[in-house]
Amino acid sequence: MANSLDNKSITEQILSIRNTNDNEDFQKLFLQYRPLVLSSINRYHFRFYEIDDLLQESRIVCYQAVLAYNIDGKITFGKFYQQSLLNCFCSILRKESATKRQADRFAESFENILETQGEYYSKSAISNISPENTVIINEAVNSLPYLLSDFEYHVFSLLYFKHQSPEAIAILLKEPQNKVNRAVNRCKNKLAEELF
Repeated sequence: MANSLDNKSITEQILSIRNTNDNEDFQKLFLQYRPLVLSSINRYHFRFYEIDDLLQESRIVCYQAVLAYNIDGKITFGKFYQQSLLNCFCSILRKESATKRQADRFAESFENILETQGEYYSKSAISNISPENTVIINEAVNSLPYLLSDFEYHVFSLLYFKHQSPEAIAILLKEPQNKVNRAVNRCKNKLAEELF
């Protein structure tokens, strides 16, 4: 990372970027802080972001920091950029956590529907799902004919659309109970993959 001896050079780069929007100066500045960027990325575990995406986010934050940095202030640009970067990464992690919680709620909602089929079917299981979740579940269900084998789709249709229990499906299809149960589990897994 740039040291305090480079502060004058960094200030000149920042002014050049602000005044001329010089890409070459920006790239040079960003490269000076690349070790800081990589160590910041390594501090966190990102589930949904590739390293290239995080580097691109880091470039955007660097450019915003160049525009927002107070050259006459007491804090160095390096510290200012580091804090801006950490704020950005914390926001990304909060979004990832929110996405994971939402996915968990979808899974619970769908599990509830699948477990309450047949004679134990409950209208309240469906009424407790938000309209947004219903749309997402319906889109995933509509893609299932392309994801499931013919047998799996037949089992799923009877379970989900006809509200038959796995036991009733085994009798209807004249198939062993364990084969139907395995098909139900494969359907759940494939649907979960499609949803999340």
